[in-house]
Amino acid sequence: MDFTEIRRRVIIAMFSDDMLLDQLVLKGGNALELVHHVLTRGSLDVDLSIESEFRDLGDVRERIFQALRREFETAGYVVFDESFAVVPPSIAADSTPWWGGYYVEFKLIEKDLADSLAHDREKMRIQAQTFDPQHARKFRVDISKHEYCAGKVSAKLDGRTVYVYTEEMCVVEKLRAICQQMPEYGRTNRTPRARDFYDVYATVTRRGLDLSLPENLDLFRHIFEAKRVPLALLARIADTRELHLPDWDAVKDTVQGQVFDFDVYFDFVLEELSKLDALWKK
Repeated sequence: MDFTEIRRRVIIAMFSDDMLLDQLVLKGGNALELVHHVLTRGSLDVDLSIESEFRDLGDVRERIFQALRREFETAGYVVFDESFAVVPPSIAADSTPWWGGYYVEFKLIEKDLADSLAHDREKMRIQAQTFDPQHARKFRVDISKHEYCAGKVSAKLDGRTVYVYTEEMCVVEKLRAICQQMPEYGRTNRTPRARDFYDVYATVTRRGLDLSLPENLDLFRHIFEAKRVPLALLARIADTRELHLPDWDAVKDTVQGQVFDFDVYFDFVLEELSKLDALWKK
């Protein structure tokens, strides 16, 4: 089973439970690639949002892994080594209830292979499916809580209903993620995100999006406010080129078709931001 099919099946599984269907929203690179068909760059992890937070974590865990087991069983695979947890684990919920979320991790192995290994967990771990060029054997789903989800739309993925961020929401969320890497935001290890510059370029140019429309400016306000990211940080993206540039070599290897130098994508984002200064200038 190739990596694209695995991602599709994970997403379908996560939306196959009625309770999860009502709460989850697909976002990020997988939304842009698999649902909106605007990207040619594969995303490694599946990113989801929820508007509030999960109340009964035990019930949610069981629903998620039941759904994943059902979906992959139909393809002849076994799900094992499941993990579901709150991130970050040490968060002070009383002071920052809007921060963080949850992660889901699991491994996959072909059922016939698991049977031949007598379902010995140590042997299964050695022969589990790999998911990326680094041969990672854990698949990860990230769920961000207290996000702005009011603009979600329904879509079909392999005939199944999923809820997804619009293309405009995906772009705004990626610009927010870039801002969240700044020391001014204060809650980050400053992770380079060259992929977000490419994704913004690809989505805006291929769909002809106008980020300066009033409804899109409202999206900026809602999506940035959800994680308490100051809109003024958009003006500081111009200072981050050196942070993100070293990440480009790894990203461009995942892009199909023509690829430009990183500066093309970075400068495009700056040009788009120059049309949005009404967001932070009073």
